[in-house]
Amino acid sequence: MTFIIGLDPAQLRDWSAIAVVEMKYTAADAAKPAHFRYELVAMNRKQGLPYDRIVEWVINVINKPEFNQGQPPVFLLDATGVGVAVKDMLRAKGVRPKAITVTTGEATTRVGPEFHIGKARLIGKFLGAFDAGKVEHNPNMPIWPQVEREMLSFRAEMSAQGRVKMEAESGENDDMLFALAMCIWYGEEILRGGKRL
Repeated sequence: MTFIIGLDPAQLRDWSAIAVVEMKYTAADAAKPAHFRYELVAMNRKQGLPYDRIVEWVINVINKPEFNQGQPPVFLLDATGVGVAVKDMLRAKGVRPKAITVTTGEATTRVGPEFHIGKARLIGKFLGAFDAGKVEHNPNMPIWPQVEREMLSFRAEMSAQGRVKMEAESGENDDMLFALAMCIWYGEEILRGGKRL
């Protein structure tokens, strides 16, 4: 079992979001083949937090005993835009996130603990796992209806130049979707190493 924590930080007027996913492996038995699954165990979002408060918030989540069972959690940070400043502030506090910079396209590059990943690939990995029934959640989680709303309002459009543009509909948010998608992408593509079970 591995806990993966994803943070999508935002400017003061916007929402910052944290998702905590437990990645579980189930060995094969007579009825089912071996498989990985992801359980969303916690999620929250807050609006109007200055960067130092975002840093305090995520450090408190990372240090919760329930997410440190046997090994520390994997901590992912959306380092796109304002995430650069949050990353620097976290590092000053001794926290070393795996920084993810979201780019256009589908390519993924890695330099040490930092990743540059195309938005289409990030969202595609999440949707593939979700559609395959690998992402589990408690339907009574108070914030889940908002997560569903974000998923339903997220759109992909093809530009005249043949590029895919992915974003929330006007007036909607995608902060929780991205926090959760980072966790699933990391589990599927990095922790599993692309292996299929």
